[in-house]
Amino acid sequence: MFIAIEHEITDPELFWQKASGAMSHPPAGMRLHSTMVSEHQKMCQCMWEAESIDIVREFLEPELANSCVNTYYQIDPDKAIG
Repeated sequence: MFIAIEHEITDPELFWQKASGAMSHPPAGMRLHSTMVSEHQKMCQCMWEAESIDIVREFLEPELANSCVNTYYQIDPDKAIG
C-alpha cells in the first residue's frame, strides 16, 4: 500500500539532519518513493510504500522526534492521479 505523510516541520535544522539518515536506510519492506519540500522548508510531503501505516509510523516517529508534527494517510489507488 502507499502511505503519504505530511510533515509540519517545527525545527528545520533538526528535521533535515534526522530525515537524511532515516530516509536513506529504511527497514526492509519499506520504500520511499518521493519527497516534496516547500520553498521555505517548513512543510514536507513524502510517499512511502509499506504493508501498513503503522509500520511507517513506528519507523518515522522515533526517527523524527521533536522536529515535526506528522499526519499519515493511506492513498486510494483508484482515485490517485499520477
